[in-house]
Amino acid sequence: MCGILGVLYRGSLETPDQERLQTSAHLLHHRGPDHQEVFAGEGIGLVHTRLALLDLNPRSNQPFWDRTARYALVFNGEIYNYLELRAELEARGVQFRTTSDTEVLLECLIHQGVDATLPRLEGMFAFALYDKEERSLVLARDRFGIKPLHVCATEDQFVFASEISAMRPWVPFRADVLSISSYIQGFGGPTQGYTFYQNIRIVPPGTTVRVSSDGHAHWRRFWRMSDFWDQAEVERLRQLRPKQMVDAVEEVLLESVRGQLVADAPVGALCSGGVDSSLTMAMAARFHNHLAIFHANVIGPNSEYEAAARLAKHLRLDLKTVAVVDQDSIDSIPEIIRHYGHPFTYHLNSVPFLMVSKLVRDHRVKAILSGEGADESYVGYPWLIFNLRAEVVRSLLELPRVSWQLVSGLARRLIGRAIPAISEDDSTIVQGLHNRFESDIEKAELRNAVRDKTGCEPTDRDLVTLNQLGYHLRTLLHRNDCLGMAASIEARFPFLDSRLVRLAVNMPYKLKVRFSPSAVGREHYFLRDKWVLREVAARYLPPELAYRKKMGFPTNAQYRMKIHPELFAGSFVADLFGLTDREVRHVLERGSQKLRLRLLHLEVWARVCLEGAPIDRMMSRLKDHLTMQARP
Repeated sequence: MCGILGVLYRGSLETPDQERLQTSAHLLHHRGPDHQEVFAGEGIGLVHTRLALLDLNPRSNQPFWDRTARYALVFNGEIYNYLELRAELEARGVQFRTTSDTEVLLECLIHQGVDATLPRLEGMFAFALYDKEERSLVLARDRFGIKPLHVCATEDQFVFASEISAMRPWVPFRADVLSISSYIQGFGGPTQGYTFYQNIRIVPPGTTVRVSSDGHAHWRRFWRMSDFWDQAEVERLRQLRPKQMVDAVEEVLLESVRGQLVADAPVGALCSGGVDSSLTMAMAARFHNHLAIFHANVIGPNSEYEAAARLAKHLRLDLKTVAVVDQDSIDSIPEIIRHYGHPFTYHLNSVPFLMVSKLVRDHRVKAILSGEGADESYVGYPWLIFNLRAEVVRSLLELPRVSWQLVSGLARRLIGRAIPAISEDDSTIVQGLHNRFESDIEKAELRNAVRDKTGCEPTDRDLVTLNQLGYHLRTLLHRNDCLGMAASIEARFPFLDSRLVRLAVNMPYKLKVRFSPSAVGREHYFLRDKWVLREVAARYLPPELAYRKKMGFPTNAQYRMKIHPELFAGSFVADLFGLTDREVRHVLERGSQKLRLRLLHLEVWARVCLEGAPIDRMMSRLKDHLTMQARP
């Protein structure tokens, strides 16, 4: 929806520099092209760039002040239940000047307090409430971490922002070597806590930061994923018949889709061809006569265009498509990393996502519905499900060595490739040390919290949804937010309605992954992933779409990309590790393509994000030193 930034001076009434505030606004322009405004007062500076979706009138511009001019709000996001909250406030005599959710949020915070308001908000948000009288700030981020929020505290000031890049006028940028080391070892990148930048932190989801006039910050979690677990709800849902559970999921999802279509500007939907986005689109089409739908067609043998086109034809909607070719995987790297804020090798499908976001913008649509959250809630990832093929191979490998050739040949035919054993060794622990155990400790805390609630040890199946709603989901939400906003597009996520997620967390595993004789795939036999969701989808979609295998953006161009050593001549990477040209060549020749890509992305991040080099200059350099190999 928007971009926000603020600077609170510690113990000083000096007015922040207007020019630097304007520079930050310019750096956030893509997040809010409809209006940019800065406020500079005694010891405080606030910046807001607006993407107007509700109450397009300038009266809803921010920073938004209450009637007494004591409180100011800068807010990024959407509160989907704002009409319900507004009605409650009006019943108490509160009068409103706008029809926006911004004013509703501000009045809730003033009249009901921060602690009482936050658990009631249905939506996505990152906001800062400034109290002019106390010269204090309250920051908050939504329970899933859909909207970004970064902070930096120094001896003189406290700075917050939607994007780290907007902090450049206020904060020196220095690389965090531990985060870089963890990334080089295979970690996907930070999503809470530490970042690739020294002294710049990511506010965790479901967290408030209260900053007093002297700059002291108090951090508190108002929500954790384990809060979704409700043992009474677990017992209630166990009593439901499968059809009743399908009915319940359909009812809540339909209500969520309808609520997230509310806007005073055009809202569309992404159309990947997968069941999640297809179901979201089909439901949205019931409330929207001319729903705009968009597809990124990754040209190649695994293109999903045909599935997307079948869905569009079924719904009688006009499918708008952008073609993604191999060269885009080179040309887009600097721009994506500029907005990502760090390397994106964990989600190489960011290339088609950025391109489809630009397609949405070009058709003057401001918000899109996305299917993120469905795989996490209903066990849609193949690697999370029992793999019969792999178990057969593992059993065969235990036969006497005399039959090794026969067994290995059969194994290759059954599985197509070897499955490496996964175990935690010292290298895993070392990587965890470098990323401050962001994911590992979170999983341990989830297990402990559920154990405390139930009085017994939870199984992996009990925890599968809660675990997937953590680190992995945060990486996806970061991708969707930053690359959507790169094109001034807001992504919305109907599957992350808190009522729907609560239902999924407490639902029996056997309704997420269910025996089905017709389910035969390379990853697993006779087990249907996302069963309950697919049964809902079957009420809206043709069977070939409702039960279609998960694909994801079928990108592989990066693994056919040849990286020439000359790229790293006099590079950040070479300087960081103290490498000579000969040693750089050694790394590129001996390392895997995954490692080469990580070094490439790290170099681009350092030039574009850390040093602020122009994107076009980096694009030119990549074109000189990267080539794309033909498909085998």
